[in-house]
Amino acid sequence: MNIRNRQIFRILFGSIIIGGSIYVSIRFLFNSPPFMKVMVLIALVSIIYLTIDYIVRKGKKDRYGN
Repeated sequence: MNIRNRQIFRILFGSIIIGGSIYVSIRFLFNSPPFMKVMVLIALVSIIYLTIDYIVRKGKKDRYGN
């Protein structure tokens, strides 16, 4: 698998992870107490950040070697 295909695969996989976490978190945002809403939003932001960070880090590693 070349670098371009690997990066496309990572982006698609990351978008599935982000989309799935948004879909699951919608259920908790509408039918939960305020404390749970805050926790769901924190978890959602952290999942999005970590997924994007992983994709960028691996892309840099593929392009520059380290």
